[in-house]
Amino acid sequence: MVLTYLAYPGEGASDEERRSQLFGALCTCMVRTICGVDPGWAISPHPVKPIYGLLSEPDCNRSLRSFPRRLHDRMIAARMAYPFLKEAESGEKFDLPAGIKRLSLNQMAELVLSDARHSDPDNVETRIWRPSRPVIHLASAVHGYLHLAGSAAERLAFAPLMTDRTVLEYVARNAEHCESLVAKSSRLRINPETLINFRLAHRE
Repeated sequence: MVLTYLAYPGEGASDEERRSQLFGALCTCMVRTICGVDPGWAISPHPVKPIYGLLSEPDCNRSLRSFPRRLHDRMIAARMAYPFLKEAESGEKFDLPAGIKRLSLNQMAELVLSDARHSDPDNVETRIWRPSRPVIHLASAVHGYLHLAGSAAERLAFAPLMTDRTVLEYVARNAEHCESLVAKSSRLRINPETLINFRLAHRE
């Protein structure tokens, strides 16, 4: 669910449908992967929804086609948000990276141009930053986890978000903290009420 909302954070019907399709595809891939590496698990009973074993490979591939790019875009947006959130957290002026004259979204868009694969900062703001705003707190928390994990292979490092509750708990708590920082940051100009809330479910 975390990854599906990162990929499709919009509130419209089309994003909701794509989230549902992606959720099914990710679950199918996880079931098939676990079966491949653990033959014992594959032949023992589990409470799994039948749809997760019935999706065809073409259907999965269709839902996953733009998935890596969308996750990459969210991590770009998280990099843009980082100095604003740190400033809101400390209450002190953030030390700007070399080449950045002032703390602004346009300047941060220029900083990530190469990784964003764009040549115009306005395109970064329009195509990456704006769609990311509803989940910028979650993207920032995931980006922080990836940084701590020290993995250069983002696509592999995202896997624990589907399998490791400890990682999920860490990300959910940090997303809640980042949500409070977004609310404190006047520079980001994001209404905290537009953020998608993520909270840990209590175990029975």
